[in-house]
Amino acid sequence: MKKVLVINCIPKAEDRDWFTGAVVPRLEEIAGRPIHVENLDRLDGFVPDPECSHVVISGSELSAARRNPTDDALVALIRSSVDQNRVVLGICYGHQMVARALVGDDACRRAVIPEFGFKRVSLVPNPLFSGIDTLTPVHSHSDEVTGLPEDRFEVIASTEHCEVQAWQLRRRTVWGVQFHPELDQRLGRQLLERSLETEERAREFYIDELEDPAHIEAGRRLFENFFQTPPIALKRS
Repeated sequence: MKKVLVINCIPKAEDRDWFTGAVVPRLEEIAGRPIHVENLDRLDGFVPDPECSHVVISGSELSAARRNPTDDALVALIRSSVDQNRVVLGICYGHQMVARALVGDDACRRAVIPEFGFKRVSLVPNPLFSGIDTLTPVHSHSDEVTGLPEDRFEVIASTEHCEVQAWQLRRRTVWGVQFHPELDQRLGRQLLERSLETEERAREFYIDELEDPAHIEAGRRLFENFFQTPPIALKRS
């Protein structure tokens, strides 16, 4: 059985443990296999298991629009995972850092209008969104991806305030999503409670467009699609 690696990028111990203890079991249940979790601050010298086929880069309180001491190790892991044709998904901070790893530091900037809450995204047909009609996931971000080269990347989701809500590296099984499909409604509200306490602009820009719980549970289908994707380049029609 191919293995799944999750990079837990959360620096604060309490929040990091919440992700590993509450979110990772949800992903294991969807994947139908155990998940190995490696913390961001332990990536120096880390080599993924050769049987690793899928890599998830988590969100974080860190800003991808600024340099951090852990950047080099994370960028190296992302680049090697792409070079070795693994199936890769970056989430929020992870989405921004995968873009930086593949394009350069200018691929991420501070957002003029941050997004916090439950907000519907407009989707472009893509294998990652197969079977999803409406997706209203959790958002908690003050940075955004920008300037992706169109010959290498396809933007596959957006909102009115964030043009690059999701992207795919063309002809590869590598994606980034600005939102949080790993969270159901209960876990999403837990994350947002912390964001409202700790993020400077969260209360000002908070929004709740969740009209139907099924619209956040569509994130589960996104992960089903991700885990079912084989570690080979996609053949797009």
